[in-house]
Amino acid sequence: ATGPLFEGGRLVGQYRQAKAATDEASLQYRQAVLVAFREVSDALVARERLAEIGDQRARQVTSLGKAVKLSTERYTAGKASYYEVLEAQQQLFPAELDLARTQRDQLLAVVSLYKSLGGGWKDEEISSR
Repeated sequence: ATGPLFEGGRLVGQYRQAKAATDEASLQYRQAVLVAFREVSDALVARERLAEIGDQRARQVTSLGKAVKLSTERYTAGKASYYEVLEAQQQLFPAELDLARTQRDQLLAVVSLYKSLGGGWKDEEISSR
């Protein structure tokens, strides 16, 4: 068997270089995993928070819708002015808009969660539809 007897530390240097490259790749992988866990956690928290806000806003819209109905019935019966109906509607419409925005944000949070979990699609696929 023939082999180099003296390489001046070249083999040890190559080993250390390979070991350092392996360690670096391992640390990069760990960092990527931690980032993925953070993204999933953030998306789950956002989804839960938005669900609570959506429930509150849905209850608010229901309540304000009942107020509009009641004020309309009072107006029809001659017991209130039309101003009362308009005032109730002016409170309802922004609440409905807030609810719609919250529902949109809930859907975006689900999309974010899906993407964080590795759900695959490309932006080009979405824009071509």
